[in-house]
Amino acid sequence: MSTNHIEETNKKKPKNKSISKLYTFLTLIAVVLLVLKFFVYQQVTVVGESMLPNYRDGELLMVNQLDMKHERGQVVAVYADENVAKNADYFTRFSARFFLKRIIGLPKESIEIIDSKIIIYNDQNPDGAVLNESYISDQTRNTEKLRNYYYPKTEIRENHFFLLGDNRSNSTDSRNSTLGTVPEYSLFGIENFRFWPTKDFALFEQPKYTYEPVSEELKSRKEDILSPRKNGILSLDINL
Repeated sequence: MSTNHIEETNKKKPKNKSISKLYTFLTLIAVVLLVLKFFVYQQVTVVGESMLPNYRDGELLMVNQLDMKHERGQVVAVYADENVAKNADYFTRFSARFFLKRIIGLPKESIEIIDSKIIIYNDQNPDGAVLNESYISDQTRNTEKLRNYYYPKTEIRENHFFLLGDNRSNSTDSRNSTLGTVPEYSLFGIENFRFWPTKDFALFEQPKYTYEPVSEELKSRKEDILSPRKNGILSLDINL
């Protein structure tokens, strides 16, 4: 064999080795993406207007189904049918219908709503504290006030969550008997990011809540709403 032929063969080896490394790397990336797609993330489509102005009809989100850290303010995909959730297996998610809602009340807390003001009762706030929500639109606040909305103080059962849509005036959520408080097994997953439309790509940001005492003005507003002269509604404590 000539010396020139040996030199040409040696020159080819580094190139072939680089191609092999690149192929291995791309294969590994593909496997990781497939694992994430089929075992960690699930694509969810926003349907309707219940989460306006923060989520719009037709947007696509990625939901993490393995993260079980359910905190106040987290946006979650929840099974629309509790019976489906109770008997769900790996393949259920491909045909199940989901609601997109925000966690507002945690297990063993109590919730009361006056107009658009959420009052949280728990061990830290036995007399109640108003939850300040920066993501609620002024239009929603005004609408809820105009319709004199009141939701009576309600205790949340253990391992259940109280969910609300951001567009409170147009949302089927835990205030409605159709959904009610939601058992933990009905929470399919938490939103991690929005990827469509691409111009609106955004990672989920956990709200930073502040609380304030229940003011005398708010207490007066409640009395005004519940006044028999106005609408004949009586205050009730409900356990769901």
